[in-house]
Amino acid sequence: MTTTCLSRETLTPLTPLTPRTYRSDRPADLVQPFTGPRLWIVNLAAGPAEANPLALLDAKERAKATAFRSPLDRAHYTASHIALRRILGAHLGRAPQDVRLAQDDCPVCDGGHGRPVVADSSLQFSLSRRAGYCLIAVARTAVGVDLEVAPELEVADELATTLHPGERALLESAPPDRRAAAFARIWARKEAYLKGLGTGLAMGAAHDYVGEDADVPDWRFHDVAAPAGLAAALAIKEPV
Repeated sequence: MTTTCLSRETLTPLTPLTPRTYRSDRPADLVQPFTGPRLWIVNLAAGPAEANPLALLDAKERAKATAFRSPLDRAHYTASHIALRRILGAHLGRAPQDVRLAQDDCPVCDGGHGRPVVADSSLQFSLSRRAGYCLIAVARTAVGVDLEVAPELEVADELATTLHPGERALLESAPPDRRAAAFARIWARKEAYLKGLGTGLAMGAAHDYVGEDADVPDWRFHDVAAPAGLAAALAIKEPV
C-alpha cells in the first residue's frame, strides 16, 4: 500500500497540490509538525500489510467491511480505513486501533450523519475512495476531500443541470472533448466542500458556487494532483 503526503504547507487557492511519495513502513514521516492541511493518496492495490487487518478497525467499520459483497470492495474499504487509522494514530501518538471515530450531527437536520470526527480530539479529517485509490486529509479545521472519475459526456451533461448556474456556464464554455473532465473537477470540489460542511447533498448541488473563481466565505478550495483518469479536490475552512 503506497501513500503520499503534501510537499508543502502554504497553499494558494486553486493551485493544484503536488504530492510527495510516502512509504507506509516509515511512520515517522507522518508525525512532523504541520501548519496547514496534510493530504495523502493511497494506492489500495497492495492491500493492508497486517495478517488480520480487521483487528485494527472498530466494530462499526468491521460490520461495514463484511457487508460488502465484492471481495475487492471489501479489501479496498479495509485498506483505506487502516491507512486513515495509521495517519490519525501517528498524529495523536496512538496505535491505529486506539483511535476512536464518531460522527457529528448534521448541520441541516441535527441527525447523527454529519462529518466523521475523532471522538476525543480537535484533529479533523476526510476520506474519499475511488477506482483503487483513497484520498485522505488531516487538518486543524474542518476539511473535505473527494476523488472522482470523469463520467461519459452524456452523463456529465445530465448531472451538470443540477449544479450552480455559474458552474453550468463554465461547463457549457468548455470544448466537448474536455467537458467531462471539467465536470469531474467541479464535482470533486463540490463534494469536498459538502463533506467539509457535513451536509452532503441536503442543500442541493446548486446551493454554492465552487468554480474556478469561487469565493465562499471562510472556505478555500484546491485542486489536487491525482492518478490518470481521476479528479481530486480539497476544501478547507479558514481558521478563526
